[in-house]
Amino acid sequence: MFLVGTDTDCGKTTLACALLRAAAGAGLRVLPFKPAASGPSRPEADPDRLAAASDLGVSASEICPLRYSEPLAPGIVEDAAAFTAGPRLDVSQDMLQETGPIGHVRSVMENLEAAHRPEVTLVEGAGGLWVPMPGGTWLPAWIAGLRAAPVVVGRLGLGGVNHALLTIFALRALGLPPRGFFLVDTHAMPDAARTHNPAVVAAASGLPCLGVMPHAAADASWLAADAWATMTDSAHGAPGL
Repeated sequence: MFLVGTDTDCGKTTLACALLRAAAGAGLRVLPFKPAASGPSRPEADPDRLAAASDLGVSASEICPLRYSEPLAPGIVEDAAAFTAGPRLDVSQDMLQETGPIGHVRSVMENLEAAHRPEVTLVEGAGGLWVPMPGGTWLPAWIAGLRAAPVVVGRLGLGGVNHALLTIFALRALGLPPRGFFLVDTHAMPDAARTHNPAVVAAASGLPCLGVMPHAAADASWLAADAWATMTDSAHGAPGL
């Protein structure tokens, strides 16, 4: 399962950590995984937060194979020229080769899965959908290359409907149909738009809302009753290109 954000700071890591804690409480073995992360290593960094929220005893270095100290998109940190000199806005098969960064990261993930035998692997993306990634690739290629089912994560509030629908329809156009969506309340300040965001996105996209996470949620009561079943429905299979 691949959490695809509508943007940077839309609440992906906060949601992922909450899902990990909820899964532990429900007796579900869920492995967190972050293919690539940028920014200094510290307790507040995404991989460290994910590892701390897991009950499988994994470390941040294990679950995040590619880390970059500079706080930029992973692909830009690795090689900005790959994206500034005529970037390829596709996710073609040559990006998925076993010898490239996607193949390497998939191997790391599969080894972790073999060691911990999770019922679900929860992969957190970087930023939004069109994020430059290592190897001159883009995030959609990583969703396909890791053979993961996308789930969209967006923020509640003004603009949330637009951002969520743009991401959902873009994934469908790429042949990577999402299973559902989450919305996260990333700010404590009131916003009238939050009331209608979930229903509008669900009606316009035809996707189920898997949960609306309140700001500083204390428990998992916000999680839809069928969220795990929807996210892990093997009848839909994993997407591919």
